[in-house]
Amino acid sequence: MQATFHLIGEVLRHAWAVLGEMAPWVLGGFAVAGALSPWLNARTVRAHFGGGRVGAIAKAVALGIPLPVCSCGVIPLGASLRKHGAGKGATAAFVTSTPQTGVDSIAVTYGMMGGLFALLRPLAALFSGVACGFAVDALDGDAPAAAALPEPESESDARPRWVRALHNGFVVLPRSVGGALLAGALISAAVMTLVPPNLVAETISSPLLQMVLTLAIGIPTYICSTAAVPFSLGLLAAGLSPGAVMTFLVAGPGVSASTVLAVGKLLGARATVVYVLVLSACALGFGLLAQALVPAGWVPPGARLVDLHAHCAEGLPWNVHVQAFVLLALLAWAKWGPRMRPGAA
Repeated sequence: MQATFHLIGEVLRHAWAVLGEMAPWVLGGFAVAGALSPWLNARTVRAHFGGGRVGAIAKAVALGIPLPVCSCGVIPLGASLRKHGAGKGATAAFVTSTPQTGVDSIAVTYGMMGGLFALLRPLAALFSGVACGFAVDALDGDAPAAAALPEPESESDARPRWVRALHNGFVVLPRSVGGALLAGALISAAVMTLVPPNLVAETISSPLLQMVLTLAIGIPTYICSTAAVPFSLGLLAAGLSPGAVMTFLVAGPGVSASTVLAVGKLLGARATVVYVLVLSACALGFGLLAQALVPAGWVPPGARLVDLHAHCAEGLPWNVHVQAFVLLALLAWAKWGPRMRPGAA
């Protein structure tokens, strides 16, 4: 019984760490989505991202790749696109490509892992985003935006634009995706608690099997595209192959438990299965490509190794505690706080 309570305590401690680490990115995603909401009306979104057209998917990927938004931060942006009329294919392409990389993570990747990985990451985001968008559109078709999401506000809303932006970004969207965020944090924490960080390198020598296992670990675990770089250096130091690390760089930031749950709410179960399968195939494909291109004896230029396991072992910085508290407080306020009527000042 004591061991069970200790395990539960470890999972909750890791979940708190995950919430704290992802809070700035989630809050940033809420802020960006809120700022865009007054202009991101139904007419504009349907014109550019409606249906499954080639142009809609291409625009969604082009918009998503440079944005510095993680797999959790992309949830409010994808929800905003979808609830304003974006097609399933375009939404899936945006949600797939956006969290894998950004202008910040490309720079960090170049500095710490070299030019090859800095090139492969945006290429993986581009290819997987387009592939996922077309696969979802072909296999699941399109349907009206998910009924569980809040309806778009009336374009005759009399409130000032900044009030509508704050309300959409920090009340409407958190209310829609807050449950998925919390559930995903708990799942990620369980994986980090139960799976030792060096398990793969110590037990599996085959690069391909390392890629498969790294994919299995990376999919449910939350990590943003920039933080994935030092985490990946830690995997390299633990003995994993460059191909396995590339697989993690695609799957880890590209999808998390929170994203899977949110995509299920946004696009439905069938589209979610397609999304996970296509992203997994792209992660393995780019892992094999990296394994073939990286020369023998390659050593990454970066040497700083940081990961959530080390943070939890050494004690979390004070700012992580503050960030986790702020995120939880916002989600609670959005869920149970006073509801502002759309027409109220």
